[in-house]
Amino acid sequence: MHVAALFTAWGDDEAKKFMQGLRQNGVRVASSNGEVKRLVASSEVAFGVADNDDASEALKEGAPVEVVYPDQDGMGTLLVPTSEVLIKGGPNPSNGKQMVDYLLSADVEKQMAESASHIPLRPDVTVPAGVPSAAGTRFMPVDYGKLAETMERIQPWLREWAGL
Repeated sequence: MHVAALFTAWGDDEAKKFMQGLRQNGVRVASSNGEVKRLVASSEVAFGVADNDDASEALKEGAPVEVVYPDQDGMGTLLVPTSEVLIKGGPNPSNGKQMVDYLLSADVEKQMAESASHIPLRPDVTVPAGVPSAAGTRFMPVDYGKLAETMERIQPWLREWAGL
């Protein structure tokens, strides 16, 4: 998703140039966010791109890492939303709606911030230490529908780039 966001923001030529530069500099492609966390925490690599929950785990485990939300003076950092859906025609719509309402509550948003460093979007949710506020963080302007299309479109090129 992060790579697709760059392709969407910069265009294919600029994003491919950037990715080729990473390759020329010996970038290491990890198999998962958990592996990124392990590689950075063990100092096998200088930095990595991972989700908030993996970075939060590393900090809680006492790893010598710092979490950085990049490009705060430019286009901003990518905000990867957590989403819930109610399946149309599902067998228990009333229970499903209650679950969605609960998961969208301020209490759950606070729990997600505390347990996994998710950035609360509600201004009335207290931000735990080490978690930035949404109001104080610059996010990339993203059309998530276009981002999904870009993710699908660049898959063949990205697989080739990664040597898969």
